[in-house]
Amino acid sequence: MKRNILMFFAVLLTILSSCHSPEKVIPAEVRQGLNSLSAQFSAGEFKNDANAKFTLQVTNPEADVLVIPVPWYYPEESTNETEITKMKITANLDDNTFIEPGLSVMDLTKENPVKVTKGDGSVKNYMIRGERVKSNKCAIINFSLNTPELTGVIDQDNKTISLITIDDLGLSTASVAISPHSTITPDPSAERDYSEPVVFTVTAHDGTTTAQYTVQKTIPPKINYGFRPGSETELWVSDLSVKYGISNGANKNHTLAATGNHLVLSIGTEQHYFNATTGERLGLIAGSRDLTGGAITSDKAGNLLLCNNTTKNNVFTIWTTNSVTKAPEVFTSMTYTIGKGVRMGAKISVQGDITKDAIITVPTWAWANPPAHNEFIRWIVSDGVVGAPEAVVATNIVNWNSGNTDVVYGSVNPQGNYFITNYGGAGNKLNAVDGATNNGVAMLATPTWGANSNFNTVDAVEFNRATYVAVYGGMHFTYSQCLGYMFDVSTLDQFTDRIDNSPSRVFTTNEYKFGSPVFASSDIILVPSVDGYKLRLYYTDGNCRSLVAWEFDCIEK
Repeated sequence: MKRNILMFFAVLLTILSSCHSPEKVIPAEVRQGLNSLSAQFSAGEFKNDANAKFTLQVTNPEADVLVIPVPWYYPEESTNETEITKMKITANLDDNTFIEPGLSVMDLTKENPVKVTKGDGSVKNYMIRGERVKSNKCAIINFSLNTPELTGVIDQDNKTISLITIDDLGLSTASVAISPHSTITPDPSAERDYSEPVVFTVTAHDGTTTAQYTVQKTIPPKINYGFRPGSETELWVSDLSVKYGISNGANKNHTLAATGNHLVLSIGTEQHYFNATTGERLGLIAGSRDLTGGAITSDKAGNLLLCNNTTKNNVFTIWTTNSVTKAPEVFTSMTYTIGKGVRMGAKISVQGDITKDAIITVPTWAWANPPAHNEFIRWIVSDGVVGAPEAVVATNIVNWNSGNTDVVYGSVNPQGNYFITNYGGAGNKLNAVDGATNNGVAMLATPTWGANSNFNTVDAVEFNRATYVAVYGGMHFTYSQCLGYMFDVSTLDQFTDRIDNSPSRVFTTNEYKFGSPVFASSDIILVPSVDGYKLRLYYTDGNCRSLVAWEFDCIEK
């Protein structure tokens, strides 16, 4: 009995000792609690726009009122005054920090009270509201003389615009593109003498921020090789459906070309053209036509090429024009009987200048499972004269079985390397082929997350002593990774490993997904400026609904 009583008291003491109030745990480090607030549209066409997220960094946590700045217009280049009465609010909080009431949709024209409780139990009350802010951007984005036609090279750091020419300059008008809703003085459309430096002042929409640019005839120094690291600039991004009303659909094959300061987008059934610097849609090209799922491209001199998509024993035609206001004319035509393919025309590429020397390539395809096709049709242009079509078979490469394939030469030398990419089977790789033997000599493997993307487009350019190749992996499924990559292929010594981590990789685009899969089609082009100082990369993705412009330069700074 005595033993039982002792056991009872031992158990009782254990229970009592486990039931006392626990000590409050205070984190070793308590930070400011609320770090940032972000506002997004809660409804409407910009609800899922990745760019429509407006953030306030909380630099003074003791402030009573937190004001989220929202652009005066959205999109910035539009005249749509931003509506802020129904904005979805999110916050970045430190660990063990809570905000009450839970953030949801707020009317930012009013003050919205919240309480922030930090990990140490301290409480801070805030009022959250928004404020529409006029833009402080005041840049000249593009500058061109009209007489003679001459595009200036802009140095945004030093605010200079170089007119590169050996000709004498005199009286001329100018065309400019400036930051949205900014103004420029004096009026560039008025005639003035450019034989001497001319100064323009750009005033931002906010009415106070300004920038002065000096325009003068000069030749800025170049770096020794390739584009200048750090010069890569995303000029503009557009959702084709939201901004232009251009939709995707069956056989709406999205391909690109460029001439002058115009970017041309073909969706197979028609060809739209845009201001290449600003992304403004200007209309349909003269002679816009239904290419029956065909494609477009442009050479490095700005000549546009358009082709139809056709089956064996039917007529395949390439049209050309050097202006968006001049209807394309037949460049070459044939009854498609050569080679082993059954269809051609979903892609067309060209290297060089078709008025001088160039190589035009159009892949063919035939269905087989596993993929077994490896042929393209080639036209060699010499001194402006187009040669007979040839069927070329590449070996030791990844084969294909559909029109999701592209081929481009790295130079106008038919014995030089050319590059092939395709989707399907073991595709989504980038092959380098020796033009002298038509044998694959190097290959970049599928990127880490790119197995479900559609790598069906490639382009190449020679720029400031370097040769670059660009490839884009487009949307094939909702979970595709949609990125463009650029590689230095002046030699193939570093053309190894995967697309996303090859030592030859020099640039990767941002990713945009505005749409969902409808018809997989995409294109990428590399366009050097006439003066050789700038290089632009454009790409489009019909499924993602994206149209994107990047710019690089080789100006020594």
